[in-house]
Amino acid sequence: MINFDGNCFHSFKTAPEELLHKLTFLPIHTHHLIAFKGKITLLEAHYFSIMATLRRSRVEIPMQYTLEFFQEQLDRLNDFNSSHADFQQLSIKFYRKQNPTQDVKVTSICFLMQFEKVFWDGRTLEITLYKDHYIFANDYSNRFQTNESLRNLAKVFAYENGFGVALLLNDQKRLVESTNGSFFLIEQDIIQTPAISEGSIDDVFRKAFIDFLRNEMEFKLIETEIPIFSIQQAQEMFLISPIFGFVHISQFRKKKFEVKISNRLRDAFLTYLKNQL
Repeated sequence: MINFDGNCFHSFKTAPEELLHKLTFLPIHTHHLIAFKGKITLLEAHYFSIMATLRRSRVEIPMQYTLEFFQEQLDRLNDFNSSHADFQQLSIKFYRKQNPTQDVKVTSICFLMQFEKVFWDGRTLEITLYKDHYIFANDYSNRFQTNESLRNLAKVFAYENGFGVALLLNDQKRLVESTNGSFFLIEQDIIQTPAISEGSIDDVFRKAFIDFLRNEMEFKLIETEIPIFSIQQAQEMFLISPIFGFVHISQFRKKKFEVKISNRLRDAFLTYLKNQL
């Protein structure tokens, strides 16, 4: 089930050719949301994040792109969908309608909405370190689209070497993110995660989890620079992402992790998200 620029289709096979042609361009922005029985949590925060990114992308933003418009498009896709899972991911991708030229420098855009599966069962994976290429520690790296090809390379590296996920480094050789989302280290009552200035993805889901930790839980959250050796000092390590859900890390090299605290955080954060509808 897809919503392609305001028109709903059962599959890409039923979409008209002129719309499918837009998919030959790379998306200028990809945004991921979480839905509970078709309702989007943190929708207003997602909307402002989308608009801020589109403004930076030097495209012509349609006047109808209001919060109410996107709510209407989500509702149309939800009504068009014959079956609703309790827990889903919604992806929204924005495409240029044509390539920029000297005559048309700022192009108009269209969007594609699609519901996809996401797992919140707390899968447990072993993690490795990807060091072939680095993420630059600047604000352009805070966008999801910027380093997506690098994350895919790191995924292949992890899978080829028998791991489920990989950690990525920035150009200062400090930890920045994982192939399955933002990562967090637990040591006693302190939780650490890479700062945005390190090149981490600055998405709504990460912000929501940080707000949840600071306001709802008894832990001290620190956004900071994290060298590789910090992993060895942590008791637990986990990843969060609207695409991959909540992932426990069982082992990094010879270091083995517990999951007791992160299990509790997973369940509590899921309840928190449902309360934001």
